Amino acid sequence: MSTIVTRAGKGSPLTHNEVDANFNNLNTDKVESSALATVATSGLYSDLSGTPTLATVATSGLYSDLSGAPSLATVATTGAYSDLTGTPTLGTAAAADTTDFDAAGTALALAIALG
Repeated sequence: MSTIVTRAGKGSPLTHNEVDANFNNLNTDKVESSALATVATSGLYSDLSGTPTLATVATSGLYSDLSGAPSLATVATTGAYSDLTGTPTLGTAAAADTTDFDAAGTALALAIALG
């Protein structure tokens, strides 16, 4: 780190030699951009050296590019009930219109209310 003499630190005006010494110290401690790696000024990942080899999934983002990933059942990607396996056998009420039940429920409630 450069040693810089300031007027505030010294308490009096700097001499010509002190000003020259400040510039010399700065010149000695500066980093030349030509000494930097290319990535220091480009910021590009591709300019880094010694980078790891990335798996295909790291750049594609596709589940199918994962290695050792479990295989998914068809329903996992379709969401269709018909793609489920081991579904229960539904009774006839499952295919009935909901209004069929509403009419029966209303009649029962009326019968209970009237006693």
